[in-house]
Amino acid sequence: MKRAGWSLFVALLVPFGLAAQSVTLARRGQPAAVTLVRPAQASPSQVYAAEELQRFTAQLTGVTLPIMTDEGPLPERAVLIGDTRHTAAALGAPAAVAALGEDGFRLVCRPPHLLILGGPARGALHGVYEVLERFGGCRWFSSWHSVIPALETLEVPALDETQQPAFAMREPFWFDLFNGDFAARNKANGNSMRLQARHGGNSFRFGGGLFCHTFNVLCPPEEFFAEHPEYFSEVNGRRIKDHTQLCLTHPDVLRIVTERLLARIRKDPGAKLFSVSQNDWRNPCTCPACRAVDEREGSHAGTLITFVNKVAEAVEKEFPEVWIETLAYQYTRKPPKTVRPRRNVVPRLCTIECDFARPLAVSDFEENRSFVEDIRGWSAIANTLFIWDYTTNFRSYVAPFPNVRALQENVRFFRENHVAGLFEQGAYQGRHADFAELKGWLLAKWLWNPELPAEPLLKTFFEGYYGAAAPQVRRYFDEVHGFYGVTTNAPLRIFDDVKNPVIPDAFYARAETLWRQAEEAVQASPAHLYNVRMGAVPVLAARLARLPAHEPKKVWVTSDPLRYDVPAEHRRLAKELLARFDEAKNMRLSEGVEAHARMVETWRFLAVPSVPPAGGAKTTATVEDTALSLGNRGTWGETVADPLAEDGSAMKLANTHYEWCTTLRFSQVAFDPGARYRIRMRVRVEKKSGPAGEAFWSGVYDAKNRRGCGGGCTRAVEAVGEGYHWYDVAEWVPETDHYFWIGPGRFDKKAHAESPALAALYIDKLEISRAE
Repeated sequence: MKRAGWSLFVALLVPFGLAAQSVTLARRGQPAAVTLVRPAQASPSQVYAAEELQRFTAQLTGVTLPIMTDEGPLPERAVLIGDTRHTAAALGAPAAVAALGEDGFRLVCRPPHLLILGGPARGALHGVYEVLERFGGCRWFSSWHSVIPALETLEVPALDETQQPAFAMREPFWFDLFNGDFAARNKANGNSMRLQARHGGNSFRFGGGLFCHTFNVLCPPEEFFAEHPEYFSEVNGRRIKDHTQLCLTHPDVLRIVTERLLARIRKDPGAKLFSVSQNDWRNPCTCPACRAVDEREGSHAGTLITFVNKVAEAVEKEFPEVWIETLAYQYTRKPPKTVRPRRNVVPRLCTIECDFARPLAVSDFEENRSFVEDIRGWSAIANTLFIWDYTTNFRSYVAPFPNVRALQENVRFFRENHVAGLFEQGAYQGRHADFAELKGWLLAKWLWNPELPAEPLLKTFFEGYYGAAAPQVRRYFDEVHGFYGVTTNAPLRIFDDVKNPVIPDAFYARAETLWRQAEEAVQASPAHLYNVRMGAVPVLAARLARLPAHEPKKVWVTSDPLRYDVPAEHRRLAKELLARFDEAKNMRLSEGVEAHARMVETWRFLAVPSVPPAGGAKTTATVEDTALSLGNRGTWGETVADPLAEDGSAMKLANTHYEWCTTLRFSQVAFDPGARYRIRMRVRVEKKSGPAGEAFWSGVYDAKNRRGCGGGCTRAVEAVGEGYHWYDVAEWVPETDHYFWIGPGRFDKKAHAESPALAALYIDKLEISRAE
């Protein structure tokens, strides 16, 4: 593929006498000054380009410009959109739109005409948006907030300018930019942008449901492992089923993946990309054949690229224009020594381990230094190179993540290393992450042109999006970006805890005051007020998270329920956050489903005045299975209907593991500090008619001191009866860092894929009681 690189060509080619002339499109209160002319056989995006120019000109000036096709004579004054029948004559030369590519455009002011040249994909549409933005002052900051000023006159000065994007594929992967209209107006064209035909469609769509982490999709261990464990990773001398990769040197694996990939391509032949990529964990195969290749190549990318090349070679015979994407991610990030990706193989290099406070090439963080070395290696060997970059905190989307000052330099660095497609992953599941709208908008601008100066863009955004609150918000922005890289060399990473002391508590207290002042400044402007209220969420969330933990209580077994009343400051902050969360309707707090739900649950608990349980003090409490936490739900276990359980419901644990998967944290239990408690459980063991083995193991764990406490309970299958039984687990003095746990019985995973003695374990309930 031709290397992408932003280009701007400006030439003033108009005759000397017309050099100072401009073309007026509309003047308020007067008839239309020009006619919009598009080709009679215009593409959907060229039709839409004319409609968008008409629509926004009317909003800017109150004047509706007429639209016509080029079948008639050239109007006296016209805006020619695309390569019309009249374009070459007005230009004085062939339009040559093919040289502009799918996205590029040329703006030529030839009084009395304006020419917006671009191909049938998206070029002309991008040219229209450039005219509206630069000469009309239109700004599309989010899907719900635009600035369309009222103008007396819309005119375009004399110019001859060509623009082409820095990257062929531009994907600011932020929730709001999935909106097709908003993405198109900011010239984004990635796979996830919902670009319809009117936007020019999507030239970089991943097809067949194969976007990333596809090994298990193309060769599922659930389907093949039982009879062919050799298809999957050998780790420490043993083939593994859970969290496995593929054995990339096995010929049957190559055959299966190739056949299934081709079947998906045949069903979706219009897609450009299909991913053949490692699963989202480690455990590469280390069998002798795979190890030999990877040792020779100095990287696990050796077996990966060798395998993907063979798949891509087969695909190319039937679908020569399809690209096969794969990941250079974690254990495959280092490029191979001698293997080279085929022309239709697209490695996507990932920055997940890096520091994002400083530009990737500037930070002295060890992972950044090695990433710089890796990208230079991949750039030298890949015909088409994509990047998967990370631009938010995935642990908490609403945690302050001051990375904006590094974004532009990172984009430039990627361009300098010949990256063709740039995927900037942000908070993709909802609105209003930390400066989400600013980051998405800036990235869209810089993915088109990395040389746009940062300061004018920041000024434009703050003034347009926050209105009269811009000074306060800008002060906060500057201050929060002044910690990393200024007061510390600590890295900013994508799973950091919001309690990280790099940003001190005193700053957040001052920051809340700034946001309160910002809110007061825009009381008369509902649109700006909404943006300010959402922008304050990261500061409020950080302040609440740094207060002493006060979790919702699922279990009450205390003589003093008022001890667990919610403190006033917890309640105030939670109410503020919850009001904004409910106002936004689609705010996402964390990438993880459980983490998001836990944060919302905590806010709701803290926001509502605490009410002790009916009856007040309690010395015994029952904990139903639905109140227990279950890790890796759907794989390690599930809540099921069970007529043998007293309430008809039980937690069923699978026999394929022996993880401590079911837990109850004592931070969720209201108990009397210093008192002794007993905990017991009602469980049922479903046995196999096979050898003896362990049925379950359980206990209480002190997470702070990393030790068990209060004993524990373990039973062999042969020692338990049929049906449900009560089992004593522990007697001890609980603390908030303790948690109850239970898991299915242990077995030899090297010899068995599942327990040979246990079919399933069912948990009905727990009972917690004071020992005195």
